[in-house]
Amino acid sequence: MWIICLLLLIICSYTDLRERGISIWLLAASLISCVLLMICVEILGDRYEYIDSLLIYEPDISKIVCSLIPGMVLFAVSRLTKEAIGMGDVYVMLLLGFMMGFANTAALMFVSMFTASVFGVILMLFKGKNRKETLPYMPFLLGAYVWMLFSGMIRGAELRL
Repeated sequence: MWIICLLLLIICSYTDLRERGISIWLLAASLISCVLLMICVEILGDRYEYIDSLLIYEPDISKIVCSLIPGMVLFAVSRLTKEAIGMGDVYVMLLLGFMMGFANTAALMFVSMFTASVFGVILMLFKGKNRKETLPYMPFLLGAYVWMLFSGMIRGAELRL
C-alpha cells in the first residue's frame, strides 16, 4: 500500500505544481486500487502470510472511520479559510487516511503542515511574499511522506530494500 501512496503523492505533486489542481480520476483510480488490495488481502491473507504485509494497517469499519478524521479536519480548515486549502488537498488527505490509518495520517499532516508553514515564513522574510500568496500543498505532503517512510515513522510500511 505504501507504494500506491508514494505514486499518488508524486503524481499529485507534479500536477499541483504545474496546474494547481489534482485529477479526480487519479484519486478514483487510487481508491479503487486500495479497495481491491484490501479485498485481496482479506481473501488471500490466510493462505499466504506475506500478503498481510501489503497493508499499512488492519482495516475494520471503526479504524477506517477514525482514519478519515485528519482529512475532515483539513476539510474544516478549508471551509473556515474560504478554501485557502484546496478541496483536492482535502480529497488526497482523506484518501491517504483510508490507506494509512489515523496515526500515520495525523503525523503526516502535522509534518507536512509544519514544513509548509516554515517554508512560507522563509518566503515572506527573504523573498518579500505576502500572506495572501498560495503555495501548492502536495509537494510538502510528498516530502513529509518520503521523510517519514525512510525514517521508519510510518508504522506498517517497512521498506525491504
